Amino acid sequence: KKLQKQSQQIAQDELRVRRYREETTRIRQEIQELKASPKIFQKTKCSICNSALELPSVHFLCGHSFHQHCFESYSESDADCPTCLPENRKVMDMIRAQEQKRDLHDQFQHQLKCSNDSFSVIADYFGRGVFNKLTLLTDPPTARLTPSLEAGLQRDLLMHSRRGT
Repeated sequence: KKLQKQSQQIAQDELRVRRYREETTRIRQEIQELKASPKIFQKTKCSICNSALELPSVHFLCGHSFHQHCFESYSESDADCPTCLPENRKVMDMIRAQEQKRDLHDQFQHQLKCSNDSFSVIADYFGRGVFNKLTLLTDPPTARLTPSLEAGLQRDLLMHSRRGT
């Protein structure tokens, strides 16, 4: 059963890798297209108020268009699409959290190699809850610590482990 479960996990991971590669290829083609040819904006309605677009209007490469006054009312920054911003922030927060976890893993590996008592290092990390399941970009959000709180805990853990080295 264990081998079957691992085989299924491997198949799922290979499928994810294939999808990521296809998506990466598609995005690279889209980037090349944006670099090489002009983008035509044909939206007729504002993405915020759904009224007919009038000049002056603001257009983003993501395809969203806004009346200038709607954009100024709802946007937090002149460079970000207000419609796409929440999802983009979630993705960036997940990426930052994964980078911090990777740093924590590297720190653990370094301490493990340099330690005379590897068991103590492992027990210490288990005691601090470092070996909890890592969140992948493909994992659905769950009711757990917020990324900023989790990142703060990991930062504290890193600070504590660096003092001990």
